[in-house]
Amino acid sequence: MTFDKIRNSFFWFSIVTILCRIVGLVREIVTARFFGTTGIYDAFLIAFMIPNFFRGLLAEGALSTAFIPVVSELIATGEKREEILKVTGAVFTFFLVVTVLLYAVVLLASQILLKYFSLPARISEIIFLLRFTFPYLIFVSLAAWAMGVLNARHRFILPGLNPIILDFWWIIGLFFFTHFFGNTLDRKIFALLIGVLLGGLSQFVSQLPAVFSVHGPIVLNTRWKHPALIKMLKMFSPVIIGVSVGPINLLVDYSLARSLAEGAVSALWYATRIYQLPLGVFSISLATVLLPHLSGDVAIKKIQQVKDNIQKGLDQTIFLLVPSAIGMIVFRREMIELFFKRGMFTGHSVELTAYPLMLYSIGLVFYGAAIIITRAFYAHHDTATPVKVGLISIGTNALFDMILMKFMGHGGIALSTSLVGIENFVLLIWLFKKKFGLLEMERMTKSFSRVFLMSCFWGIIIEGIRRTLVPYGNSVTVIAGTITGILMYFALAAVLKFPELSGVRILKWKM
Repeated sequence: MTFDKIRNSFFWFSIVTILCRIVGLVREIVTARFFGTTGIYDAFLIAFMIPNFFRGLLAEGALSTAFIPVVSELIATGEKREEILKVTGAVFTFFLVVTVLLYAVVLLASQILLKYFSLPARISEIIFLLRFTFPYLIFVSLAAWAMGVLNARHRFILPGLNPIILDFWWIIGLFFFTHFFGNTLDRKIFALLIGVLLGGLSQFVSQLPAVFSVHGPIVLNTRWKHPALIKMLKMFSPVIIGVSVGPINLLVDYSLARSLAEGAVSALWYATRIYQLPLGVFSISLATVLLPHLSGDVAIKKIQQVKDNIQKGLDQTIFLLVPSAIGMIVFRREMIELFFKRGMFTGHSVELTAYPLMLYSIGLVFYGAAIIITRAFYAHHDTATPVKVGLISIGTNALFDMILMKFMGHGGIALSTSLVGIENFVLLIWLFKKKFGLLEMERMTKSFSRVFLMSCFWGIIIEGIRRTLVPYGNSVTVIAGTITGILMYFALAAVLKFPELSGVRILKWKM
């Protein structure tokens, strides 16, 4: 498939992602009002991150590295429907069995730790909450399986809307369930736990009608020796460590931040929510749409098309993420005040959050481009190379964290994340070029330089706009500044005839 058609799917999927991110931002705004940057919310975030770590490992990691490429290849090569059902059913059964067993282990381990060991209060809080957050893994893993089935059939819209369901139940939990648990924050956190579990279950159930429609029934089986399953296992086995790199780095970041001032973990979390808005809307959306197409084209050896789509995917990512990073740096304080400053989220919380947001933004475009290159590796059934790069990043991230946090506090942890992103991108590009070719380094350098220079000029203008609008309040500054900035950026790109604007069309799309 040509990149223009892929870009059309990306356009609609980005619209869906924008909607999801807006609802997710509303969720964080509501949460900030109830919990602010407090110790109990720090503990909840770490307890919630642990099942998310396993979700990334077993669900999203296995899906992107093995499940979607293999199923896409089966479909592209005309495999029989019954055979595909056996493969997908075996993966479903595997996810169900493994996640239930993991939860049993967590329950047993938490009981032993809390009953027989004298642990610091900060650690005990996390372990106690983990007993309630971990079942989320079971539901969200099955939801990720359903998403993979639909993505392999080039259905992106409905799975893309899935995060809204968790956000909905999260908000419902805060507004309606908190009344049943008392007035203290330590009690109100249980309302949030209920919302998370209902959200995870609903994420799975909501996709079932579409799965039944385009794929067929779920065929439970334990035929884990099927050739396609063995192929998936071979692809996924070396990437177990690689997929866990991001969550491991995040756990290291947050664990070290927990040793700093109270609220440091929450501040990093809120900053990450803002920082990940453009990353999710642009890079992750594009990579999600691109992967099954790349996998299919690699399977039928359309090498020139693979090369063209990877290169244009990188160009598009650079074009959209460089100005996003500059915009977040310019409007960081006004954005955080507008979104979060209410209730328990004070002026101190604003300063605590704005600082790491600026430093996270430095690495935005490099993380976005690395996501595209990683999917290109997966499409070529090479999962080992990104693992090697990931292993390097675990060590460098921990080292940078410990050095920089001594001088910059929790801001040093954010800067470390950006430096690791740059390192990952450079290594992935170099290794992909060395192994597969398919990249025009001179073209990519020119694309980045052109976009960066224009964005710097544009950034100076929007800083002037920000200073002009500040007296009118945060709402006017952020909304008017963002709209004006976007229009100016695309106007400049049109005048300078940037190729990234060509080929954008609104066509029919499928749920």
